[in-house]
Amino acid sequence: MKRILLLVILSFPAVSQTYKFSIGSNITSFVFTNSAGANPSFLRPASGLHASLSRESILSKNFLYDFGIQYNQFNSVGDVQNIPFSYASDLIGLDAGIGPRLNLGKGITFIAKANASVSKMVNGNQFLLNHYVDLASDDQFNSLRTMYGYSFELSKQISPQVSVFIKYQHLDSYNFGSSTLNFIPSTFSLGLSLSK
Repeated sequence: MKRILLLVILSFPAVSQTYKFSIGSNITSFVFTNSAGANPSFLRPASGLHASLSRESILSKNFLYDFGIQYNQFNSVGDVQNIPFSYASDLIGLDAGIGPRLNLGKGITFIAKANASVSKMVNGNQFLLNHYVDLASDDQFNSLRTMYGYSFELSKQISPQVSVFIKYQHLDSYNFGSSTLNFIPSTFSLGLSLSK
């Protein structure tokens, strides 16, 4: 399935290509639904690192798509009956987006995209009662995670080949079932675009 998606994306005619690097911060909410269907409120958002490298291409005059790789830290903190705990997880995955571009003048561009990503945890720990628990054996963390959402980007052209941008992205893993854990990261990042 991944190979087919990659071939479809790479087969689009591309008038020009842009390589984009961004770095920023994820503010991630962990939404846990227990076996009774309730959502305990003891988990709180925490911040983590975000970094991405992608290739953006033009589908039409004002429509773009991109495909790239991302590294994300999805973290959370909380306490139950005054016992503090925290989760720290590192994920690597692929991200794709598609959407319109609006030129605002003076080298400023606004881009909105629908996004999808698939990622896998490469490291994860829970800190509880003064010791760490490896999350590698926990299927709610270690399984392949698919997320969907949207992003907004504002860029400024610095030269014909170089621009800088700020970006906001919101994703949700949309897992359903009797006992599930959803990651809902909001990502704020700064980046650099290099056009061919």
